[in-house]
Amino acid sequence: MPLLTLLAIFFLIPLGTVVVRSFTYPADAGLANYVRVLTDPVSLQYAGNTFRMALIVTVLAVIIGYFYAYAMYKSRPGWRIFLLFAALLPFWTSLLVRSFAWTVILRDTGIFNQLLIGLGLIDEPIPLLRTSFAVTVGMTQILLPFVILPCWAAMARVDAGLLSASRSLGAGPVATFWRVFVPLTAPGAAAGAVLTFILAVGYYITPVLLGGPADQPIAVLIESAVQQRGDWGTAGALATLVLIAVVLLLAAGWGLLARAFLSRKEA
Repeated sequence: MPLLTLLAIFFLIPLGTVVVRSFTYPADAGLANYVRVLTDPVSLQYAGNTFRMALIVTVLAVIIGYFYAYAMYKSRPGWRIFLLFAALLPFWTSLLVRSFAWTVILRDTGIFNQLLIGLGLIDEPIPLLRTSFAVTVGMTQILLPFVILPCWAAMARVDAGLLSASRSLGAGPVATFWRVFVPLTAPGAAAGAVLTFILAVGYYITPVLLGGPADQPIAVLIESAVQQRGDWGTAGALATLVLIAVVLLLAAGWGLLARAFLSRKEA
């Protein structure tokens, strides 16, 4: 009960206030805010930016994070501790600091361009900052631990005897990896994908610092509606629609995880 009370006070009540304001600001607005948001090309464009970038980042994070976790699985204990420490290190640094660090790396006079020029690969700086590439790289690097840890937890529970049995029955290393190891660890990768996608949908700081006008997320519209215009109705409608989308995606992801777990248990 104490935990549920804290949850209600600090999460459910503020969330309910936002939803109520989406229907009551201005007075007796009803569904007008939702109709305006759903028919506004700018809102739809920003929503498309948000979910497109979240999907791209999720796919990249799952691919990189899964094989990083696999490297941990195959490493000796000493290297495994080092790789785990490297994966957790970003958690000890502010999100804002990490995003600013990427501006230093990717700007025209940054480390990356200067390295390419020094190696003679390019003659002039490549415009990397304020692009979709910069947003993708920054968000993927920041969200990688949320894929690595679930994947590693799933891999750590794999019975090595199953892999040995597969090899003894004639399967090669590649076949054993794809037909035995990957299905056993797929729930961990799926959990990391769901978590990463949900976090990416709500990102604000990194796309604003690294992206251009075409890469801004829907959180920018919500912030603008509240801070600049004081339009709590529009902000509440936008936030509520994002919440509904995230809940539906979470339910779908949870269903996939449940079916994967049941099929694995039956197997």
